[in-house]
Parts: sequence; C-alpha cells; structure tokens
Amino acid sequence: MSKRKNDLEISWLGMDGFLVALYFIVVGVIFYAILNHSDFLIGKFIPYGLMLAVTIIFINYLSHVLKFAKPNKSDANPKE
Repeated sequence: MSKRKNDLEISWLGMDGFLVALYFIVVGVIFYAILNHSDFLIGKFIPYGLMLAVTIIFINYLSHVLKFAKPNKSDANPKE
C-alpha cells in the first residue's frame, strides 16, 4: 500500500513541477505583453512557446505509454 501511495504523490522536480512553473511563466509573460502592448510577444512568442511546451509534454506522455505497453521479457516467454 505504501508503494502505491508514493506513486500518487506529486513530484515537484518532474513533469508536475514543470507544468506549475510553466503556468506562472505564461501568465507573467501574457501580463507583461498586455501591459506593454507588445505584438511580438502576444502574436509570436506566446503561441510558439506554448506549442513547444505542449509538444514536449505530449512526447513525454507517449514515452510513458510506450514503456507501459511494451511487454516484459518474462511475460513474453512464460515458463510452463
């Protein structure tokens, strides 16, 4: 039970921490861009930055799914 509880905890140095930090960075950049009427930040930097972040998160997700779906060597050749 304790192993499962540890798996459910938030890891601030992993993807969870990255998402929390990304949220505050994006909000700060958008706030700064709106206050300073910066068309470059609003029109180019924010959309491309978010696309990059979403792509990185998606690739990370795919790697976790593929590792989970990959059969173990012991499962492929069961001893009878």
